[in-house]
Amino acid sequence: MIRHWWLIVAALLVPVPAALCREDDPRARVVELVRESQELADAGDRDGAMDRLLQALEIDPDYPSIHSHLGYLYELEGEPLKALASYGRLLELRPEDEYGRSRVTHLFFGGPFPRRLRMSLLKFSPASFVTDECRVQLGSGMAELTRRIAYTTGVVFPEEMEDNGGPIVKEIPSAGGQGVVGRARFNRACYGYTAVPEGEDLHLTVMVHYPSRLLSERGLDYSRLAERIAHILLRVHCYSRACYGLPQTVEDRIARAWMCESGPTGAEQYQDDIFVYDVARDRTPVEWLREIAHEWGHYCLPPMGRFSEPEPYAGGVLGEVLFLQLLAEEAGLVAGEPWPSERARAAIDGLWGNGEVALAEYLARMRRRTLDLWLAEGPNSPLAAELEEQAFMYLVGAMLWVEAAHGHEMLRSTLLTAPGESPADFYYGYREAIREAAARGQIELLAGALDLADSELSQPPVEGALRREDVRLQAGDRAQYPVYLLDGPASVRVTPGLRQTRLNLYVDGIGPLKLEGGAAAVLGQRDQGWHTLTLEAPEGCEPVSLRSLVIETGQAIPAPGL
Repeated sequence: MIRHWWLIVAALLVPVPAALCREDDPRARVVELVRESQELADAGDRDGAMDRLLQALEIDPDYPSIHSHLGYLYELEGEPLKALASYGRLLELRPEDEYGRSRVTHLFFGGPFPRRLRMSLLKFSPASFVTDECRVQLGSGMAELTRRIAYTTGVVFPEEMEDNGGPIVKEIPSAGGQGVVGRARFNRACYGYTAVPEGEDLHLTVMVHYPSRLLSERGLDYSRLAERIAHILLRVHCYSRACYGLPQTVEDRIARAWMCESGPTGAEQYQDDIFVYDVARDRTPVEWLREIAHEWGHYCLPPMGRFSEPEPYAGGVLGEVLFLQLLAEEAGLVAGEPWPSERARAAIDGLWGNGEVALAEYLARMRRRTLDLWLAEGPNSPLAAELEEQAFMYLVGAMLWVEAAHGHEMLRSTLLTAPGESPADFYYGYREAIREAAARGQIELLAGALDLADSELSQPPVEGALRREDVRLQAGDRAQYPVYLLDGPASVRVTPGLRQTRLNLYVDGIGPLKLEGGAAAVLGQRDQGWHTLTLEAPEGCEPVSLRSLVIETGQAIPAPGL
């Protein structure tokens, strides 16, 4: 309650000698406006009180009493976020202000935990915070995006717990949410925030609930593990929003993780809840990362199924690989050396802080199971219409190939254009995404999307963060790519442009067409559908480092000989 607030803040007004109370004295005018605001608020005229304070703010924005009065009025109006901002500014101007600190503490713990914060307020927060940065490369040749993240540490109670009340009880749903299989108690929480790219406004994004050591059935302290889970959830949130614009509805949507001591080892997502089971059992760091990324995939990616094995929807496995690929890419950005350099791997090991993270081995293994399966079976495989485990992995591989071949925007378009949940809907989504890209004039196919099994390379490419990297052709080598073409004319050129080197290009095994002098090879009329492009380095060819193949369509096609 703050009914006696005016008795407190009246003492904050700095007395001004009568001799100085002239109309041309800005400070005297500010004091007068604040007193008028107080009188209007006492009379119940909050609008008038606010008007006087805003006038005073224009005259002297660094006068502390203005901000204490503003915070009070915002509280009365039921706007705690604005009140926090005002009290935060008060404490920046007067750090020892007891009233400001008491009101900030009340706003943190007297009701729902703040949904928004300013980064500058954290130093005055009654809860301890860790802050960090998340770096995302938006695409090849595009700017890097940095987003701030923050999460609480130490003893923080869940907002649902009432004063002097007992732990909160959470029902644990069965798989698919069709029933309740048990209940668990929680009396601690870790709150995680992400910042919008263009400012320091922090948005509450995740809550991680866990039992204290006294409440734990095993007498264990889960606080450090809760902080690690919150930290990784915040990072994968940044990746999913920055790269794919997902989840689409994020305003006031908060993901809640529940660390349960019972249940089979693993995790389950249902609506906005993520249940992590058997948390006392130790996992390897990469296993923890996989579980978190997997459930975030279910949380933010569209449903992709319904399969009979290994689980109904493929978004979890797809998210698991996508977000851990992006984690590997960020490690390269932090280390200043691209993944999988030793420095990038060391950055990942330091992130979890509990031993080596075998992330490179995991990514290579999952690409073999999914991406290489899709390439080996081909885009027209009967697996596209099936619902068994091979079809599940085939769909994941197809989406990973879209990311490897075209980057974030094309995958985002594929996922959001899919008209339904069936696998066929996502294959359709890719075709529509290609159509949209072709309408803009060209489609870029990154060199790392090659069919490695059907290519012949003297020097194998590097297993990079998002795709195979460092694709080089030497004399006698060839690299093969699946490509989806639309009806009509098309041409192909390679980047970087070849000035002194000539390559041969084959379309569906027919050719060769010459690629030289930076010019494009005209493919002529092609039927809509999947085709195969093969680049060949003839005898005597100097080594060529490939970045991409650019397919141009329609009016963008150069005339022969130009």
